[in-house]
Amino acid sequence: MRSIASSALAVVVGLGGCTTTVTRTPLIEAATPSSLEEPITAVIAAALDADRRLEPADSLWDPEATIIAGGVERYAPPRFAGLEPGGEVAITSTRLDVRSALAWVYVEYRWISLTEAVAREGRATVLLVPREDGRGWKITHTHSSVAP
Repeated sequence: MRSIASSALAVVVGLGGCTTTVTRTPLIEAATPSSLEEPITAVIAAALDADRRLEPADSLWDPEATIIAGGVERYAPPRFAGLEPGGEVAITSTRLDVRSALAWVYVEYRWISLTEAVAREGRATVLLVPREDGRGWKITHTHSSVAP
């Protein structure tokens, strides 16, 4: 009995000097994909809407975001393929997958000119990550194109 108690005490004393390192990443509240879809889609909708007005909306984007539209890297609006001022844009469908701290979204959108008889169908893959402060999402990569 004493040897078991002595061994247990030695283990406890031995573990007392151990330390652990914890790496913190932005927390994502426990949620289902359906509860995340609305806020994530809202960020993408706001980015599309800003593009149609040629406004930068930099707060929606990671400063190091990679943006490819129609096969060309873009650094300023419009960041999505097929958009230009003088029209309206709407998301027509989305597919969303959230894994750990990354949201992958496939988006189909439609731009319609308000001054000419022109409409364009666009498709984009958008990657989003949680903001460092845990308040929402930011776009870190997008690749878009217009249907022929």
